[in-house]
Amino acid sequence: MGQTIFSKSSWLAGASILSLATSAQAFAAETASAATPDPEPSNVVTEIVVTGEKREVTLQKAALAISVLSPEKLAAANVQQLSDLNGYVPGLTVAKSGGYVRVVSIRGVGYEASDNLSAVPGTSFHVDGVYVVSPYALTTDFLDIARLEVLRGPQGTVFGQSATGGVLNSITTKPNSDTVSGFGELSLGDYNLVKASGAVNLPISQTLSARISASSYTHDGFATQTGLADYDLDDANHNSARVALRWEPNAQFSAQLSAQIFRADEHGAAQKNLDDPDTDPRRISQDYPNRYELDFFLTYLDLQYDFGDVALKSLTSYQRTRNHNQVDTDRLNYAAYGLYDHMPYWDNSVDAYSQEFNLSSQGERRLDYIVGAYALYQKLGQDILEFVGSDANPTYSLSLPLTFANYPYNLDYALNSRQQRYSYAAFAQGTFHVTEALRATLGLRYNYDRFTSVNETLFNIFSPASHQKTDAKALTGKAELDYDLTPRSMLYASVSRGYKPGGVSNNSAPALVPLTFEPEFVWAYELGAKNRFLDNRLTLNAAAFYYDYKNLQYQEEDPVPYQGGVANIPESHIWGAEAELNWRLSSSLHLAANATTLDGEMVGDYFALDPSRAHDATLAAAALGYGPFDAYTIGLRAQQVRNTNGNKPPKLPKAQGAITLTHTADVGPGQLRSWAEALYRGGFQYRIFNDGARDRVPGYTAVNIGAEYALTDRPVTLRLSVTNLLDKAGVNSRYTNPFGRFTTSQEYIAPRQVIATVRYEF
Repeated sequence: MGQTIFSKSSWLAGASILSLATSAQAFAAETASAATPDPEPSNVVTEIVVTGEKREVTLQKAALAISVLSPEKLAAANVQQLSDLNGYVPGLTVAKSGGYVRVVSIRGVGYEASDNLSAVPGTSFHVDGVYVVSPYALTTDFLDIARLEVLRGPQGTVFGQSATGGVLNSITTKPNSDTVSGFGELSLGDYNLVKASGAVNLPISQTLSARISASSYTHDGFATQTGLADYDLDDANHNSARVALRWEPNAQFSAQLSAQIFRADEHGAAQKNLDDPDTDPRRISQDYPNRYELDFFLTYLDLQYDFGDVALKSLTSYQRTRNHNQVDTDRLNYAAYGLYDHMPYWDNSVDAYSQEFNLSSQGERRLDYIVGAYALYQKLGQDILEFVGSDANPTYSLSLPLTFANYPYNLDYALNSRQQRYSYAAFAQGTFHVTEALRATLGLRYNYDRFTSVNETLFNIFSPASHQKTDAKALTGKAELDYDLTPRSMLYASVSRGYKPGGVSNNSAPALVPLTFEPEFVWAYELGAKNRFLDNRLTLNAAAFYYDYKNLQYQEEDPVPYQGGVANIPESHIWGAEAELNWRLSSSLHLAANATTLDGEMVGDYFALDPSRAHDATLAAAALGYGPFDAYTIGLRAQQVRNTNGNKPPKLPKAQGAITLTHTADVGPGQLRSWAEALYRGGFQYRIFNDGARDRVPGYTAVNIGAEYALTDRPVTLRLSVTNLLDKAGVNSRYTNPFGRFTTSQEYIAPRQVIATVRYEF
């Protein structure tokens, strides 16, 4: 069925792209023959230079689906971190998992095993090309960035870390030796929002410069935890800083050492149980204080030498992540329901070292190429402690070593997991200029990954520690043709294969869930066009794609309680189309829009044990007097399977997009820029089970408006923005806990916020 739908929709979209590009050829030829003079700069769409494939090219000449967000755009939309990006990039969906993990999906390829320590996200996040290893670090704030590039589709033949879904690369502002410069910015808003940020560029000498930037972001919670007095959720208390030192002794060599830190210490996410008796989405009936803490440190050394025809680059990094979570796991008030499920800690630690070398061609030549090698070492830790009971005044005491004599009456679960990952890769990509208009690209990548783990459940009192290891080798690549129909229109077609490593499940003695899980592979087929119309006043980029997705990794429950882990869906198909438009309607009016349609299905019979239904079976067995580890209970749990054949893959909105209209006018001693935008994200399935209302995340629309006034003779800018103007309680994501009470909760987008900002540049 998927193939039939694809042939009727995505191939139709692809044909439309071809027709569009062909029309562009005729249109461009007509305008060229008219010898129209170059328009004024204010009437054209500004050329954007990107480095998505490690070479500087303009956005319109990059033969891949890539979007760029400027720091001005991020600031105007109050985008602080990745979770605020929904709607701004075609095919991108950012959902929250358990409140503290960001599940970033591009075209439906993301991170469905986010509760497992060794599972790797399908969409990778980079800072200046450095792969940010920990998924918990994706909650950090953007700081002093020059631009954010989002590459869609499998990546790996030019990047150190392979990705099946795509890459987000945050490119920071570099130090320079020109002059002392910088900025300071202060924002105040609803919910006692205070954001202070700034940066200073310091030329130390003609060859040495430094840049220092910092940011503090706080606001009160958007929701109230009613079971506790004066305790709010969805608050923010973030502090971040970066120092970069750059040395350029000559035109050939540069060295930049960067270090950044991020600290969050707050109450945490508002996760509202679907069974919460309070119907107000901003009131949460919970009795145990949530807590969220994150410490992230990243340092990297970027060395580059230009030999003339080729450039050599070395990128060395170290990163450290520490994450502490304290969670009301049942997400309800035990006084009203006669039970509690509390987690005093779910702590995660990641230490990682990476090294990348690459050699790339420079200048105009018949063959452009890049070759590289990559190595990554990770040390991972996870510690979980959970208490369950029904007493009104619970205690959470634990003495080690644990024995049956001192076993706490309410201790329900404990996990101590230590894992290591070793990853090595070699990659190469070359583009051959067949003619002035036709180019052919071929890329290859060899991957090797090895995981080792030691998992201890309940401090080994019931069974010994589980020692597991797994390794995988894979060859992936890319083939692509792109053709300039005219100087302003380009058509490309590509085939690529993406890879995500397997790993080790956080279990020790399961009945069915494997101790290790298999790698993911994605065969991606894409057809796209990039066009400039109306004397460069309009750009229109579009793409259609089809994915053959093998071994989708997901979180599965086991018939034996607490022995869940990661398993693989054998085959899924995903298809869709997307478009981005930028149009200078006049010198003062600018229209920007993007739209995406996505669809897909899981193919073939595959039976997966639904954690929520397994929990219901446990309760049913308990009502008959059976314990959770009795054979009857385990047998009843084993029957709670669902066939995924024909289900929709998760995180796949049928439709999403945004439209923004911006007006600019000279007013008095400055320029006034005002805007209005509407964002729409359609509904999607949160889990592979497609279990009715439990898994269905509804769509939402958000409207934002704002205005910015920049003085002409002074470096001062004033900005007033209103986000979520209509104060919609849109659902960002839904989360069904695969452990503990297996409750389903949902998190909402931020409510309406009015934010005033003053910025001073020097």
